[in-house]
Amino acid sequence: MLPNHVLIIGPPNSGKLRISDLISKGDETSTRSVVSSDSHSGIIQTCSLSTKYYSINLKLMIDEYPSNRNNSASVDKYIKELSEWKGDFFTDEMKELRDALDGIIFTFNMNIDQFLPNLLNEVDEIRAQLELSSSWDGFLAIVGTVPLGEGVELYKMDAIEDEIITHGIEFINLEKSGINEYRERVGKDRLVELFETHDWSTMDLVERDQVEYQESKNSKLQDMQTSLLNEGNSNDLEDMFSKISLAREKANGLPQDEREKYAKEIVDEFMEFI
Repeated sequence: MLPNHVLIIGPPNSGKLRISDLISKGDETSTRSVVSSDSHSGIIQTCSLSTKYYSINLKLMIDEYPSNRNNSASVDKYIKELSEWKGDFFTDEMKELRDALDGIIFTFNMNIDQFLPNLLNEVDEIRAQLELSSSWDGFLAIVGTVPLGEGVELYKMDAIEDEIITHGIEFINLEKSGINEYRERVGKDRLVELFETHDWSTMDLVERDQVEYQESKNSKLQDMQTSLLNEGNSNDLEDMFSKISLAREKANGLPQDEREKYAKEIVDEFMEFI
């Protein structure tokens, strides 16, 4: 089966290898190319990912700017290097790579938040140019991290999330995990969910046993019927309807393209529930 390609790009100490480790941790056969102390550009992590619906092969490709990580760089240097990378990315020589990508993840160190406005401008331009291509149907996200051993203030993380959301770009805070008040996965769990729910270019669909599927469905329908007849019972069905209501409120504040992707995720979850 052909691999699906995801590009992970960011400056040094912004979590690129941690992201690839998180996505590949369930695959004992995963391999990673040699990590150089001079630059993480060119590192490739191969792995497989399986859900109860499909299995895929993944090739996680890591790119880094500046080209030499041993020299300290200013925010202005990061911006200049990212702008140059963008110019190279949209050359004719890179068309084959662009067409092969199922997703791009931009990483940044949340303790260098003064870099964020310029990063967002560059990502906006990259997204706009990708969307001009009819062949692009991948995902795009910004992942915020802090170097191992460092901390970041809660108010700063909240401000970063608010700023990125106003651009209609998915933001994932890798310092978080679990489920928020909307019963949505956040942080590391959301990043895994992003991979698990994407409509990949190449997938091997799992054939579910029809008898097992029907028995499971009948059992759930019976539980739902029992719960509906028991007015005093707070149950999973009520939780699901509550989540749909909260999701509708959240979707109203998203741009149209993000709203459609979000709605698809909620529908998939509801179909899995029933």
